Amino acid sequence: MNPTPQPVGDVSPLELRGVSLGSRVSTRLHRTDLTLAPGSVTSIIGANGSGKSTLLRLMSADLQPTDGRVLMHGADASGLSATLLARHRSMLAQETSVAFPFLVHEVVGWGRFAWRRTPAAADDARIIDDAIESQGLTSLRDRRVTELSGGERTRVHLARVIAQRTPLLLLDEADADLDLVGRRQLDDTVAALALEGTTVVVVSHDINRVAPHTDRVIVMSRGEVHADGQPVQVLTEEILSKAFGTAVEVSDEAGRPIVRLPGAQPPGPMCG
Repeated sequence: MNPTPQPVGDVSPLELRGVSLGSRVSTRLHRTDLTLAPGSVTSIIGANGSGKSTLLRLMSADLQPTDGRVLMHGADASGLSATLLARHRSMLAQETSVAFPFLVHEVVGWGRFAWRRTPAAADDARIIDDAIESQGLTSLRDRRVTELSGGERTRVHLARVIAQRTPLLLLDEADADLDLVGRRQLDDTVAALALEGTTVVVVSHDINRVAPHTDRVIVMSRGEVHADGQPVQVLTEEILSKAFGTAVEVSDEAGRPIVRLPGAQPPGPMCG
C-alpha cells in the first residue's frame, strides 16, 4: 500500500497537469494546469455552469480526468486508495444530507474514519470536540441532525471535514446556507487552517465576501480557466464582464475591489 501523502518542503499539495474532462461530443473542462501553494487560500468563481464544481471534483479526485494527471504532494491521485485520499483531502460538496437521525457529534466523528487503527486515532475525541466548537455547535452536539435547520446542518458538515484533518480542504459553496454569524465563523476557520499550513480551495457565489480572505482567485468560464491571479489582478470589470456575460462594475474601497452590477446599491453578493 502506498504511504499517506505528506508535505515535503515546498512540494505542492495539489497539482493539475494538463487535466481535461469530456467526451467526443462535449467538453466539461478544457486542458488545465494549476499548482496550489501550501497554506494558501484559493477562491473559484464564475457563472452557473462555468465548470467551478467540475474543477473542484477533479481536484478532489472524485472525478477522474479523461486526460492529464492530478498530483497530491507529488503522488498520482489515481493510484491512491479511498482511505489514502481521505487522509490527504477533505471535500464538502454542494449536496450533503443525512437521512437518519444521527447525533451531531456522531456525524462530525465520521471525519475521523480514515484515521482508524492509526496512532492519530488516539486524539479523535479532542479533535471532534475542537471541530464542533469551531463551528459554534457545542450546545447542539447531542442533538439529532434531522432536527436542525439547514444552516446548522451545513455547520455540522463543515465540522466533519475539519475533523478529518487533511492538508487539503475543498469547499463547494459551503457558505450558501449560512447566516452572517456562520459565514464569519467559516471565514475565521479558513484563515486559522491556512495559518496552520492547510491549503484551502473555496467555490463561492459571493465574490465580495471571499475576496478579502483569499490569496488567489480563479475565474471559470465555459469549462476553462478564464483568469487566475491575486484578487486585485483578476477582479476587474473587463475580466468579470467577459466571464459572466454581462456588464460588471468594480470599485476600489479601502484598497480592495468591490464587485456589483450596474446600479446595484449597496454592494452585495455577485452570483456565480
